[in-house]
Amino acid sequence: MSVDYAARLSKYDNKGTCGLPEEFDSVEKLEEKVAILCQLLSASKHAVVHTGAGISTSAGIPDFRGPRGVWTLEQRGCKVETNVCFEDAQPTLTHRALVGLVQAGSVRHVVSQNVDGLHLKSGLPRECLSELHGNMFMEKCDKCGK
Repeated sequence: MSVDYAARLSKYDNKGTCGLPEEFDSVEKLEEKVAILCQLLSASKHAVVHTGAGISTSAGIPDFRGPRGVWTLEQRGCKVETNVCFEDAQPTLTHRALVGLVQAGSVRHVVSQNVDGLHLKSGLPRECLSELHGNMFMEKCDKCGK
């Protein structure tokens, strides 16, 4: 399935603010934020991570509202140009880091809005994942439930 699936989504008028530039922290600021995150995870008894489209952009799958996002380009009258399909996409460093955090017991569950299947492909256990919109690789019959 190609990542152009978004062009076939139902009409959705309230898409929020699109096209904002990405912001990058300095190395020092990033290290500071990582230290705070480590402290929070250490103190947590049941950490849950919520992911969205941004976690998969480095795998070549576009987000929706980013500078080159699906809806941003749509507003400009353009289409997403990518040669990545969901079957070929590979989990990112962030997907793999989440698996490590789950294996270490620092994160108990991941909630994802993504349909790309990369969390499962990364090795995240199914019982540690809730996919709010399902994923492109699982189908279920509405009649029999299989």
